[in-house]
Amino acid sequence: MSIIIFLSSGCKKTTEPEPTLLGTDPIGIVYDFDNNSYNLIPIGNQGWLRENMKAVHYRNGDSIPYITGDSEWKYATLGAWCDYNNDSQHVKEYGHLYNWQAAHDSRNLCPEGFHVPTNDEYNALINFLGGWTVAGGKMKEKGTTHWTYPNSGANNSSSFTALPGGSRSWTGTFEGDLGTYAGFWSSSAAPTSGYGYSVWMDNEEGDISNNDELDESYGLSIRCIQNSGSNPGLLLDHRDGKIYKTIEIGTQTWMAENLNLDTAGSWAYNDDEANAAVYGRLYDFATSGKVCPEGWHLPDTAEWNKLINHLGGYWVAGGTMKESGTAHWDSPNYGAFNGSGFAALAAGCRIPDSYPGHYYALKVYANFWTSSVSEYTHTEGVYQQFVFQSISIWPLTDDKGTGYSVRCLKNEK
Repeated sequence: MSIIIFLSSGCKKTTEPEPTLLGTDPIGIVYDFDNNSYNLIPIGNQGWLRENMKAVHYRNGDSIPYITGDSEWKYATLGAWCDYNNDSQHVKEYGHLYNWQAAHDSRNLCPEGFHVPTNDEYNALINFLGGWTVAGGKMKEKGTTHWTYPNSGANNSSSFTALPGGSRSWTGTFEGDLGTYAGFWSSSAAPTSGYGYSVWMDNEEGDISNNDELDESYGLSIRCIQNSGSNPGLLLDHRDGKIYKTIEIGTQTWMAENLNLDTAGSWAYNDDEANAAVYGRLYDFATSGKVCPEGWHLPDTAEWNKLINHLGGYWVAGGTMKESGTAHWDSPNYGAFNGSGFAALAAGCRIPDSYPGHYYALKVYANFWTSSVSEYTHTEGVYQQFVFQSISIWPLTDDKGTGYSVRCLKNEK
């Protein structure tokens, strides 16, 4: 399906958009270094790519060696790829097969903002889908277009769409299992030296074999998962005693809630403090740069760019950054699954005093001031906008008197 992107102008009132036509998946498209495209699907609080990897370069542009010979494959000590039976006609549907060294390589063969999942991330997916006894069926493509009969238990209710790309054994020979087995590397090393963790599904059962230790010379498919947040914490603001959730995303630590410090130059939406308790307060540009707790600051556009690029870029990062559901967003809150833990809330905005109707767009937009000013006007402030109809994020500019939300970033040591 195509994704309709809605462009807005923040608190500069515009005509309300027509609702976007939505499907269940995908929510976005991303590209690897070789410009192969992949569909992004949310499963629980994780963002997965729906297709097997086809990359022949790591993200930095280094080539991944292509190995056809059995002996050369068996004794390879660096990452490598091949096609099943050394036949490139399988690539379009099944992708390439990779050894574990390629899955584990720090240069990363996944698109920007994504990585080869760890064993723990696969287990989190499997547990979300009900455990190993049923998860395979929920992950396998249904029918027998690609799977050999009977493809038991397959309903693909997760939209993961696992395909049986077969495998290459540690000896370098092909296993004859195209159509019957789907095996995927994790990036995690197993306790046994020279082995990595993998997951497997087959055509005879609806379960999935997880925590499976396999010789690192095997050739398996690879799926990628979107980067996420980690190490949730708490921040006490000693000025008013409020406590905020925090989250580490990449090398940064962010507040995972909107700031709610009552000060001059700030407002509760509709002048209702009950809204501030949920959505935080709205701040004008001048005030936004002065309200973060000690040791924290209002991030500039470069720091926002670092966050957003770590999560896949401006076109797709919104889904993993928006709070899921419609408690604090208007329906459909397209593509939101909050895998990053950032939990953006649609707090709306306060229009400057020179305009009528001071408050606007609660549950429609999440707008966050940056500390940067427009490079063109030098009089407007830059903010980041999330919308209920899209997984994209928009860097925009507006009158400095507008009231927008504030998220604070921890100072680097």
